[in-house]
Amino acid sequence: MKTINLSEKIIEKLQIIEGEEIPEKISHLLEKNALLNLKECEERIFGFEAKYGMDFHEFKTAWEENSIQDKHSHQVERTFIEWEGFESERRKWLNTLRDIKN
Repeated sequence: MKTINLSEKIIEKLQIIEGEEIPEKISHLLEKNALLNLKECEERIFGFEAKYGMDFHEFKTAWEENSIQDKHSHQVERTFIEWEGFESERRKWLNTLRDIKN
C-alpha cells in the first residue's frame, strides 16, 4: 500500500463524500467516475446501435463482408472508428469497476 499526502483543504472536501475512512471515500469517488464514463460510452454506443439497427459485432461483420452501404465514405469510416473506440473504452470502464469492487 502506498501513502499519499493530502492537503487539509482536500481532506475537508472529502467529508461530503460517502464513506467512513479516506480510502473508502476515494474508492467511492473512483467508482462514481467510472460509472459516469461508462454511462457516457453506453449512450454513444446506443446511438450507433439505433442508427444502424445492430450492435458493433454485427456492424463489424457486415463491414468485413462489404454489406455496409458507402462503407468507405468519410462518415461511415468515422462511425466505425468511433464506435470501436467506445466499445473498447466501455470494456476499460467495466474492468475498472470490477477492480474497484474487488
